[in-house]
Order: sequence, then C-alpha cells, then structure tokens
Amino acid sequence: MGNRHVPGKALKAYPEKLPVVVFVYGGGYVFGSKDSLQPELPFYDGTGLISQSDNNMIFVAMNYRVGAFGFLAGTTMENEGIPNTGLWDQRAAFQWVKDYISLVGGDPTRVTAMGQSAGGGSIMHHIIGQGGKLDPLFSKAILLSPAFEYMWDRGGTVQKTFEAFARLAGCESQGVPCLRRADTSILANANTQLMKQQCSGTFAVGPTPDGSYIRQLPVLELSTGNFWDIESLILSHTTAEPNVFVNGLVQTDSDFKSFVDAIFPNYTQAAGITDKIIAFYAVSGQSKYKSQTDRVQAVLRDSSFTCNIRHLTESFGDSEVWNLQYGVSPGWHGTDLFPIFSSKLGGKSWLENLAARVTPGIGSLTSGTSIALQSYLTSYILTGDPNTNRKIFNLPPTVKWNHPSSQGEQILGVVNLGNWGFSTVRDGQTEKTACDFWKDVAAAVTGLGGYSPPDAVVQQRLVDVQDSSVNYNGGNR
Repeated sequence: MGNRHVPGKALKAYPEKLPVVVFVYGGGYVFGSKDSLQPELPFYDGTGLISQSDNNMIFVAMNYRVGAFGFLAGTTMENEGIPNTGLWDQRAAFQWVKDYISLVGGDPTRVTAMGQSAGGGSIMHHIIGQGGKLDPLFSKAILLSPAFEYMWDRGGTVQKTFEAFARLAGCESQGVPCLRRADTSILANANTQLMKQQCSGTFAVGPTPDGSYIRQLPVLELSTGNFWDIESLILSHTTAEPNVFVNGLVQTDSDFKSFVDAIFPNYTQAAGITDKIIAFYAVSGQSKYKSQTDRVQAVLRDSSFTCNIRHLTESFGDSEVWNLQYGVSPGWHGTDLFPIFSSKLGGKSWLENLAARVTPGIGSLTSGTSIALQSYLTSYILTGDPNTNRKIFNLPPTVKWNHPSSQGEQILGVVNLGNWGFSTVRDGQTEKTACDFWKDVAAAVTGLGGYSPPDAVVQQRLVDVQDSSVNYNGGNR
C-alpha cells in the first residue's frame, strides 16, 4: 500500500492513540510515486514532520495508479470498467488506515489527508465523492496547490481519449477486455504516446466526472452543497503556480485561441464559451495581461489551481479554513515541498546545507522557515488549529494564523510566507470575479453537454441551456 512512519512510542503500547496524516503525492495525475524523488530529494518522507511533532503523529504515504492506468474515463470505461481507478486506489489506502492503523498505535478517528498538486486535487474530489454522500475517511485536510484540469465531456472528448489509448495499445474498437489482456509493456508505451500528443500545459487524463463516484466538476458540487463536511481545511497555493507549465510558445492571438480550443470540446466552441474565455483574458487597453504568456499563465492559474482555493473557502465557510500563500522565490509550483519535507540529520537539515551552498549566510533562515512552516502543519494535525503549537520564538517568527475573510474581491487574512518570513496579506490570486467566471464556465460546459445531475444543476450567465441533464446517467453500470 505504501510507507508508514511510526514513532517508537506508538509501537510501545503508548496509552494514547496518535493522530495520523496520510499523504497523496502530486504529478499531474500522469506520473509520480510515494518515493519517486528519493534519495536525491527526501520528499514524501514524514520524518521531518514527525520530529517537529515531537514524535506525536504517524505519517503514511501511499501509491496509486497514474496516467491511463489510473484515470481513463468516458462511456466505454463507465460501461465496461471503472473510471477514476487512481482515486479508488487512494480510497483503498484511506480505508486501510481506518481499518488497521490502530494496530500500530494510530487513531483512525483523527486522520488528516494531506496532498500536493494532483494529490490536493484528488482530496478535493474525495470530498465531493458520490455527491458528498460518501465518507472520504478523513476528518481534516491540508491541500497544497490543489490542481486538476477540467474534464467533463464524458461521451465526447473523454471518450475520444479512451479510444486514442485503445488504438495505441492495439485494441481499437475492442474495449476494456482487450486492454486487460494486453502486455503491460504495450500499455506503458501507449500511455507514453498518449501523453506526448497533448498540447503543452494540458494533460490527457485526470479525475473525470463519471456520473457515479464523481458526478460532476467539484466546483459545481461544492456550490450546491453536495460535499462531505469535514471538520476543517488548510488551503495553500504558491505565488507562481503555472509558470513551470508554460513554455512561451503561445505568441499570438491565434496561438492563444488554439490553446483554449485544445482544452474545450467543439460544442463549447460553437456555443461561444471559448470566445468568452478569450475575451475575459484579453490583451489590450488597460488589461492586466500584457503578453500572451501572461494570458496562458492566468488561464491555467485560475482554472486549474487558485480558484480551487476560493471555491473550497466559500463552500466550507471562512471559520472552517486557514489560507496560506507560499511566496519564497521563485514561488514555483512544488517549491513549498522543500521546507515542508525538510528533516534534520546530524544537527543540520539537507535543506539548510543546500541553502548554505547556494546562498551563503541564509542557511539558518531557510532552516528556520522549514521549522516554522512544519510547526503550523503539525500543530493542525495534532490539535486541529495551526496556532496551538506554532514556533513563536523562531527565526523567522511565526504570526498568528487567523481564519480568512472571503466576502470581497480578494481573500483577506491569508498568511504569506515570503523570502524574509511570515506576514498577513490579501490574496490577489484568488479574485472573486475570475473564480465566479470559472464557476460559470464549469456550469455552462457541463449543462451544454447535458451532464448535470438533475438535483444539482448550477445556474450560469454565459449561455442558454435547454436541458442540462439530458445526457446524465448514473455512470458505471
């Protein structure tokens, strides 16, 4: 299933069962594993967090299927297989923790799900599983840069992706039974070729509405109250989430249109949805998008990353979340993993040694940043509040982390971790106007396809829809 890091006290019949954190790794839903970056980078190793908690928690890291092995969907998979098997793998790991973690001193009633990028996006999908009626098997969650690409056209684009994979695997028109008989090396090569066909900045597969486990896009379930109301969440994003996914090839308006069209199926183009996206992110006049690269980054940031933070904040309510922005230079997607998974060895952390070599004189500050950030997270895991055990007397010192205020255009009261420490800021990357626009887009494309669950149709202002549920069914049968 995965790795379990258990402190000695839990194995020595310690009288109090310890809280558990279960980590879900990222990788765009197409690559990665719980130890894929080791030993070069000790990511997903819980020893740093366990040490910061004074050995008062258990850390579990799981594996799950990725790429076409884990996220093929569409009507054929709904009828002949199981869509979103990667999510089911993750659920099996959470179920294992619930059933057996007590055998090694863990408390199955105090499980915190923690995930970064695709891992955070996966947790978001578990929260809305079966329209919020399926217990996700955790009571709290830490979502770091929760990310996923909109995939909803079950009988169209998503089905065509399945057919493309089947064709690459030598199973054209032969369905799931043929794929199950195919040699794994052939499937692996087909998976690689499928990913290579994608437009830069997009992915072939990922969590996909299937009418059953995932009824529709998460923002639509959240906005209609169809989610499991876990106790609380920590929600975080970096300041430059999309930069590593944008290669600068989009140079003209025509290039930008081709990029948007690559994400959205033909019926949304015909209805004018793509034109509205292009207009919303216009490069002209007083627009804040001064280049085509700015536009692409903004589209990816809002649709795939930061608006997930606002949607969750608004749905759960300000009093149940804490918001964080990670802005240590360069602020790229995934760079927050360095301080979160730093662990001390021989009196110095590998992170401190790295920082001292790269920029002499700031090693201690970098190590202190890791200690402070870990203290927030472990305090939350242990007590449900990131402030209870935070390191106040530290370099840099922590600040009191209050709940946010999400009523305005920008979310207020967000803790920012910058190059020189912590502060409280207003978040300019989760603006209400942009996130409401993407909620409208999600509702419009789902309704136009007829994929809306009849009991959870979200109204939108972009297009007229005759029957939002005409093609909806109960998924895998």
